[in-house]
Amino acid sequence: MKFKKRYIAVLVILALLIVIAVTHALWLEAIAKFLIVRDEISHADVIVILGGGAADRVWQGVDLYQSGYGKWILATGMKHEMPGLVVTWPELARREAISQGVPEDAFIVEDRPTSTYEDAIYVKEDMLNRGFKSAIIVSSPHHTRRARMIFRKVFKDHKDISLQFSPVEDGKFQVEKWWTRENELIGVVNEYCKLVFYFFKYII
Repeated sequence: MKFKKRYIAVLVILALLIVIAVTHALWLEAIAKFLIVRDEISHADVIVILGGGAADRVWQGVDLYQSGYGKWILATGMKHEMPGLVVTWPELARREAISQGVPEDAFIVEDRPTSTYEDAIYVKEDMLNRGFKSAIIVSSPHHTRRARMIFRKVFKDHKDISLQFSPVEDGKFQVEKWWTRENELIGVVNEYCKLVFYFFKYII
């Protein structure tokens, strides 16, 4: 009887391993897809570009602006100090946006945030000060789940403010076989670590 139970257990384990091996692409892709939040975009008062990423976030925000989805662009980000030079991410974003045709007086620089949580805090402050009631939040695809989680937490007492999330559409982040490419592998693993950390620190 014991031999039979062990034999069945071994068969079950082997079957599970075979299923995992055959379907690994499906559930690994699902892991990456979970991180991406993509809303149906409509016109908003301001387009918010979250700092910390590459220029593709700026290009996405500029494209939304030039497509008529908002009259203002607000970029967040922290200072970067180098020998003889102090520069901020939103200032670099401003310069790039202006070079792409965005009017200088349509761009708002927010250089106080040092994290996604502070992004939400200061964006909320800026929106309330300017009377903005809606925003499109632009960030890297794998960052949008955590960004939405935090922004909803920070804005929970302002139900009259609408937030939409628009992940970068440049095609650099691909969920297909992401585990085979270093950048996507690091990005997904790092984002899940931050997602868990932010959940326990800010949400519960």
